[in-house]
Amino acid sequence: MMRPSYLLHHLINRSFLRPLRHRDFATTELIGWFSVAGVWFQRVGLGWLTWDLTHSGAWLGAIGMAEAAPSILLAPLAGAYADRFDRLIMGRIIQVTIMTVTALLAAVTILGLIDIYLLFILTLVIGTVSSFWAPVRHSIVANVVPREDLPQAVALHSMLFNLARFVGPALAGPIIAYWGVGWAFATTSIGYLGYLIVLFTIRLTNPDEKSSRDNSIMRDMRDGFAYAATHPALKYLFLAVIVTAVFLRAYAELLAGIAEAVFNQGAEGFGYLVSATGGGAILGALWIGMMSRPLAVLRGFFITLGMGVIFLTLFAATTTFWLALVYSVALGFCMTAINISTQILIQSTVKGTMRGRVMSFYSMISRAGPATGAILVGWASAYVGFEWPIIGTVVVTAIVGAYVYGRRRQIAAGLDRDVPKPTVTVPAAETSPANAAALEKRLAE
Repeated sequence: MMRPSYLLHHLINRSFLRPLRHRDFATTELIGWFSVAGVWFQRVGLGWLTWDLTHSGAWLGAIGMAEAAPSILLAPLAGAYADRFDRLIMGRIIQVTIMTVTALLAAVTILGLIDIYLLFILTLVIGTVSSFWAPVRHSIVANVVPREDLPQAVALHSMLFNLARFVGPALAGPIIAYWGVGWAFATTSIGYLGYLIVLFTIRLTNPDEKSSRDNSIMRDMRDGFAYAATHPALKYLFLAVIVTAVFLRAYAELLAGIAEAVFNQGAEGFGYLVSATGGGAILGALWIGMMSRPLAVLRGFFITLGMGVIFLTLFAATTTFWLALVYSVALGFCMTAINISTQILIQSTVKGTMRGRVMSFYSMISRAGPATGAILVGWASAYVGFEWPIIGTVVVTAIVGAYVYGRRRQIAAGLDRDVPKPTVTVPAAETSPANAAALEKRLAE
């Protein structure tokens, strides 16, 4: 009979939990998780407070855009700085700032001083600060694990993020219902303190080479964009990221309005929808986390993209709340698998000196894309309801997804273009003609 310690060792070293062997990664993810849970308190609170103040789908989209829009302008700049300077120092400064602004939001809400315009301004400030945090957060994941553990590290990072997405709204709903949304914001501010402590206790054990400071920041930003736009794999991956973010994920930004307008549910029903999505997201992260080969991850992306198109159509067409919860679980699975698979492929392909800039583009699209789609769907919902605008987003996603699928061979061929090739030392005895086939096989591996 195997001992429990052996089973635990086998589980960690042979599964997606393998990155937890590295202390700094484990500290960042496990302790920092409480901060991420606080972020979901904040996002649920922003959506519900907006709807409570205005009962407007357009304002829901506007507040979502206020949080995400700064990423459109500032994320590339933040990525350039993340490639030049110490990412830990940047992270500490950002965490202190966002913790302070969120505490201010909590105070004015609890004191009853909040209105939709002040909410918009404070959300805009939070979005501005967050735009500098995103490329740092994504890059740190790759800097605290060796390259061979990167796919599992990205998957585990996303799984824990979505576990927070599941737990956060489930707790935020009752807190908002019984104590008020201001206390949800206060909890978020406390959560940021946890991540700040983490950033003072870890070090980057696998740092990327810093980009040169000889060029201007603007030149660095242009170089990063040109690299992503011309890379044979990244250009198609980013097209997929853009379309899925803007169209396939837009509905999630409008769940507060959908919960009440379509399903006649209040704050708790809204929390259940978000939590169901988060529960499915955990399953999606586990599924992708079991894949280590890039081609398997790429196949997983296309499979879940097709599934996402189907389940979002079903979600838009139903008026039955329990069916919406089932579809939300499936959508959470698909959206997270799509998100993680593209992130793994991008992180595993990008040059180290370009990582901050490329991941800033990824973060910019991931945050601003759904808000942009929410503006469009929210505006249209004022005239025709939520069903047909969401179905319209499905059609656009299906068309572009089919185009990217047609380029799958080009994507596969470009995935390892910039991956450093290991140096193989060949003993003299192996260079004989008799061992040529074995040598060729070894080099290929």
